[in-house]
Amino acid sequence: MAAHAPPPETPAYAAALRSADVLRQNEGVSAAIALGASAAPVLLGVLDEPGIARAQVMYALAEIADARARQAFVDGLDDADEKVRAQSARGLARLGDPSAVDACVRALNDDPDPLHLDQTPAVQALGALGLAAVPALLDRMGASDRMTRLRAQRALELVLARRHGFRPGQGFADPHAEAAMRAEWTALGNYAHDAPAKRRAQAIEQWRQWLQSTGGTS
Repeated sequence: MAAHAPPPETPAYAAALRSADVLRQNEGVSAAIALGASAAPVLLGVLDEPGIARAQVMYALAEIADARARQAFVDGLDDADEKVRAQSARGLARLGDPSAVDACVRALNDDPDPLHLDQTPAVQALGALGLAAVPALLDRMGASDRMTRLRAQRALELVLARRHGFRPGQGFADPHAEAAMRAEWTALGNYAHDAPAKRRAQAIEQWRQWLQSTGGTS
């Protein structure tokens, strides 16, 4: 009788994601991301294991942005954990999926940065999606909830900043680029999430007209 092959050894990064120690989890995430697409099947295989750090796994999958994770991202949008929902939406955005804008808008308020409550993973993802995200952001800028309006504003600010050369982690190329971005924001109605409703509506309408004039191209 032929001997059975031993089961494949669990990669160290996957084992780290089973740990209750957040530092170990972080090490596992970093190792998986460094491996890139080759880590995606293992991460997908452990995603639903009991006790696994699912939000950490989803973060790694979003960073790797392998198309094989698409269904996991779609499923994760309805997860009970807001961190999983946030990373699922970000993953779809990084894949350039057609559903990314809608997914990120759904997750707009999920997993805010504790030190910067106006920032969420979806805010950053929507900002990177460019003009394609603008119509949905304008809708959310008219929301009744103040924090929703603020986060939509931050995402739209990032869309505009990127059009003027801003890059996360690097900033603007020079002070003139930042000044030009601020001037354009003012010219487009100077939207502020906490302004009176009439002023907010006027600014949103100016943005809609501007978007139409650009043809909605990035």
